[in-house]
Amino acid sequence: MALTGVKAGVIYLIILAILTVLGSTYIKQGATYIEYVKSFGDFWAKIIWLTWVNNVFHSWYYQLLIFMVAVAVIVATIDRFPKIYMQAYGRIHKKLTEKDLKSKNKLEFEVNLPFKQAFEKTIQLLHSLGFKKVEKVEETDKEIYLFAEKGRFSRWGMFITHVGIIVFLVGAFMGAVFGIRGQIEIPEGESRNFFFKFREGSLQAGNEIHMLPFEIKVNKFWLDFYDSEKFKGAIKSFNSEIEIWQQGQLKQKSIVQVNNPTDYGGYRIFQATYGKTGDIKRAKLIVVDYRKMLQLMKEINEIQQKLATAKTEEEKKKYEKILKDYEAKSVVLFSSAPRIEYKFGDKFIKFNDQNLTVINQTLNYKNPMLINQDIYDPVIVVRVKYNNQEFNLPILADPNVAIPAFNQFGWKYGYPYLIMIEEFEPRYFSGLQITKMPGVNLIWIGTVIVVFGIMVAFYTVHRRVWVKVEKINENKSKVYIVVFAQKFLESTKERIKEKAEEIFNITS
Repeated sequence: MALTGVKAGVIYLIILAILTVLGSTYIKQGATYIEYVKSFGDFWAKIIWLTWVNNVFHSWYYQLLIFMVAVAVIVATIDRFPKIYMQAYGRIHKKLTEKDLKSKNKLEFEVNLPFKQAFEKTIQLLHSLGFKKVEKVEETDKEIYLFAEKGRFSRWGMFITHVGIIVFLVGAFMGAVFGIRGQIEIPEGESRNFFFKFREGSLQAGNEIHMLPFEIKVNKFWLDFYDSEKFKGAIKSFNSEIEIWQQGQLKQKSIVQVNNPTDYGGYRIFQATYGKTGDIKRAKLIVVDYRKMLQLMKEINEIQQKLATAKTEEEKKKYEKILKDYEAKSVVLFSSAPRIEYKFGDKFIKFNDQNLTVINQTLNYKNPMLINQDIYDPVIVVRVKYNNQEFNLPILADPNVAIPAFNQFGWKYGYPYLIMIEEFEPRYFSGLQITKMPGVNLIWIGTVIVVFGIMVAFYTVHRRVWVKVEKINENKSKVYIVVFAQKFLESTKERIKEKAEEIFNITS
């Protein structure tokens, strides 16, 4: 019993607490041996590695300690059960004895009431104190003995709490042994029916795949930003609209946010990370008639030359006015140019009677790594068929790059349409953390039971009263009350005294 007693259970809990603190704060879990050498030195790195403190929550001794705590609680509960039962339901004497009358917990009241009225007032007193059932133990012409009891259920508080702890520990043990955690990154519009499990003792995904019995589709991902001036531009939350598909049927649609997971089929899905895929999610393209643009640019250049060589103020004003008119024409040329929409996944870009085949697209063709710093150089490459010719045409956003590129890749084939990216949105991926903890329901149930047990133990009290009503003469009686209370004895006695003085109309 030494290994499973109450003292042993307390020792196990202390060791568990120390290991938990080490594993969750001081020693990074799942790191490499080299990292431990850098942080703690060679000697302590060996100790950490050999004792499994680098993966403490999955170590055999951590799980054994959980098991031993549960066993210690079970043994303590079984050991105390007979005593608790006997205290609550065991046989007790119900008649007030002479020995009881010498107890320090005795209250005595002399009342100016006939014997029968004193008895009735005593019953009223006990009812007002919450004793619903009052038992008449013995009655004579001069004495009546009463017994009342309430709050026996309070004795079960400790037992209920222990049961809750056991249920909680069973759930924790199941989670530690059989629980699965991992992560998957799903681009917008795509589905996955698996995730990568975390490495042992780490929150980093490894290469081991866990198949899901359903598919998760990310319909949409978006960021929420703070509105206040102080935090303007700071990310408030990131969110995913997901669908759960199983056997070809839509089972659930949810919004997953930070600190607002969704549950399905025993799995819990958290919003963990996000990032850009490097793709263009959607773009608005502008199509300009290049011949008209060249003609307009030619005429503008001619006017600019005449303005530069003008000799009189009158000539300058004349050409400045003409130049403003041409600038207005250029604005009209671009503002009236047709716009076409591109969405990720489109195989063709259609305008007029042309189908431009999408070959490739990216957010930054110069340096893809810069997209994480919100630096973009987007391009969409299309295959064009024109006048019995086929060629690849880059569609760019920066006019300083787009126009020379069009001259080289489009205009030389006689293609008359300059296409540029006017607006675009990056495509995101949603990083979802997925867990399956088979013991999580037991943990919740255990927690509820523990809270209920504590409430029973602390907010209900087992009380007993032994009462003797004694006739002194025709107009006087004595009432003796001996009190037992599991706790709060003095306050119980004080309350009985106050109530008795009120009901018996006794003045101090």
